[in-house]
Amino acid sequence: MKVCRGCQAAGLTPVVSLGSMPPVNAFVDATTLAGEQAFPLDLYFCERCTLVQLVPVVDPALLYGTYTYLSSASRTNVLRLEELALDLAARLALGAGSKVLEIGSNDGTLLRRFARHTPAVLGVDPARNVAALAEAAGVPTVVEFFSSSVGRALAREHGGFDLVLALNVVAHTPDFVDLLEGARELLTPSGHVVVEVVHVLQTILRGEIDTIYHEHVYCFSLHALRHGCERAGLTIVDVEKIPAQGGSLRVLMQRTTGATAPSPRVEEILAEERAAGLPRAETYGSIAGLALALREGVRTGLRALRASSDVVVGLGASARGVVLMNYCGLTTADIDFVVDDTPLKQGKLVPGCHIPVHDWTKIDKGTKVAGLMLSWNYRREVLAKLAARTPSARVLVPLPTLEELTLEPEPAA
Repeated sequence: MKVCRGCQAAGLTPVVSLGSMPPVNAFVDATTLAGEQAFPLDLYFCERCTLVQLVPVVDPALLYGTYTYLSSASRTNVLRLEELALDLAARLALGAGSKVLEIGSNDGTLLRRFARHTPAVLGVDPARNVAALAEAAGVPTVVEFFSSSVGRALAREHGGFDLVLALNVVAHTPDFVDLLEGARELLTPSGHVVVEVVHVLQTILRGEIDTIYHEHVYCFSLHALRHGCERAGLTIVDVEKIPAQGGSLRVLMQRTTGATAPSPRVEEILAEERAAGLPRAETYGSIAGLALALREGVRTGLRALRASSDVVVGLGASARGVVLMNYCGLTTADIDFVVDDTPLKQGKLVPGCHIPVHDWTKIDKGTKVAGLMLSWNYRREVLAKLAARTPSARVLVPLPTLEELTLEPEPAA
């Protein structure tokens, strides 16, 4: 019997299965192709604590020992992190004497922005290759999988931190309550934890099934996250919806002992979730049908693009794009190649479907180009890069609503 990782309740409700596929960041080449592994991608719901979760869970050491995602690869993401650092520095009155730690600090992009306010920044990340990039950029980084024991050890070594950040990492951690406990251990008495999590109401329930991948062990509602926080000795004091990852929550927490009164926005979002039926299993009954409809729509749209184009390009080798390509069963018969800005992915093959990844210069300006928008959450940035390579193109955008758009050449002056 399947058991909830959030509350240990037995008997989870199936939501949707996307089949078996490799981890989304496990890009391969000729030397590693034979060793490629695939795992089930099955989503379940817990009626006791409302947590949406994957069963089974892939060993984190396989997912994160070496990593190909870089926070700095997207200009849109860099600008978002700059804005976040400015906002939190002002809101929490961070200064030269403040201390900031980030769990899942990647290549140090966010901490470099906080370093403009205080020299006392520290990252924790399990991927040795990206931690080396952070160190080279001047961000001290501990190469560890974060846990409550790591949190206690860092607190003994460095003292309390005024701000602990965990952006898109709580959902990546199989024992997320233990991670939250570790974050609590690191706080000064008045310190804050800021986490960002994909919001099930804004994503999965709207059919954004490409949010489901092995790294995302969970897709949170505020109800489910609050339940985990209570177990970890943390209290949610504020929350806001943000567009990141197709629709996320940015949540502000404090130690339960000494926490300030919660913002009205906490109860507003909880009420919205109740009204949408998030605490009930039957609410998730439509997701499998939405997934099948998306797959058929993408396949049909690509056939039409292939018939009228010289080359069909995947736009962005993102995690969500890898899920979509594998779930739809795409191959080089459907997409000639994928373009992406991340050097660690270029020259490799997309996991599972083995479509080659190149930089944007692979797009020949003299060809009739069509594209599948795989990084649709960075739509504006991706379309601008495509327009710089070709004056006109047809682009199939799968989500949040399946549509086709056409890039047209600029009119002559």
